[in-house]
Amino acid sequence: DSDASIYIQAQEGKNTLSEVSLILTYDKRDSVVIPTEGYVVRLKNDVAGLGGSARHSRNVLGGGIYFPVLDQWVLSFSADTGYIVGIGKDVQLLDRFFVGGNDLRGFADSGIGPRDGSTKDALGGEWMYSASAEVTFPVPFFPPELGFKGRFFTDWGSLGKVTPSGAGIDDTGSLRASVGGGITWVSPFGPIGIDVGFPILKEDFDEIENLRINFGTRF
Repeated sequence: DSDASIYIQAQEGKNTLSEVSLILTYDKRDSVVIPTEGYVVRLKNDVAGLGGSARHSRNVLGGGIYFPVLDQWVLSFSADTGYIVGIGKDVQLLDRFFVGGNDLRGFADSGIGPRDGSTKDALGGEWMYSASAEVTFPVPFFPPELGFKGRFFTDWGSLGKVTPSGAGIDDTGSLRASVGGGITWVSPFGPIGIDVGFPILKEDFDEIENLRINFGTRF
């Protein structure tokens, strides 16, 4: 659109992605949907440039660990970090990382990171990290067989670097953090969750989202 960021308009046109990916996963959790103990580690490497117009190398490392602390109470920690670098050319907008929403509750999708200061458009970033600490517990007055779980959490993370950069881009690379709580119902159709999050570390240009409904499970 004519009122979009000039950094978005500069990438108008068609691009072709030809990419080879390698994913290594070591999973020792007792459940993929609602884990109560164990750990998982995942490494993903993407290389684009064997044909197509995109040329980059993207590397993402993530994992999580789960500890039963009381009867049906589980403490967990998870984290992801990633970096993408262009190979002979700049990283394209849609190939960058975007952080917010499910991986940083309390912030909207693409809610943090480099942003055009005049149009407020998110521009993505070439490095990112996010982490979470969470405790889940049975919901009072609901029989366990109904599949309801409550939780308290704190999320934190950041996102930065745009190449080429320019005037008018808000890009601090500062730490963001949030706290909140939620509830999940393990329904016959898969987990359905509601989270309420409140940022405690943020920038003025970040986009906030206090209430989020999600389907599926977090990494």
